[in-house]
Amino acid sequence: MKSRIMYIERKAGALTGDARIGRVIFNKTGRTIFYGEQVFRRIVGGGFKSNYQDEATGDDYWISGPKRRGGDRMYGSALPVA
Repeated sequence: MKSRIMYIERKAGALTGDARIGRVIFNKTGRTIFYGEQVFRRIVGGGFKSNYQDEATGDDYWISGPKRRGGDRMYGSALPVA
């Protein structure tokens, strides 16, 4: 399985949420992402400002590659990222 550093932001019911940058592991097809104890499944057709869903809780997440200069958030760019 491939691993990569990605930007992960929780979007459950809001445009901004808790965010972090961390190493994730992709399954063979790339449709499932593993981060710590969390398992994220790709949302087919996309969601509202989200592209993955937590398998256990059903919360929406935006997961993408991090930017070199920061500014990973779509909205509220002044909020901190862990």
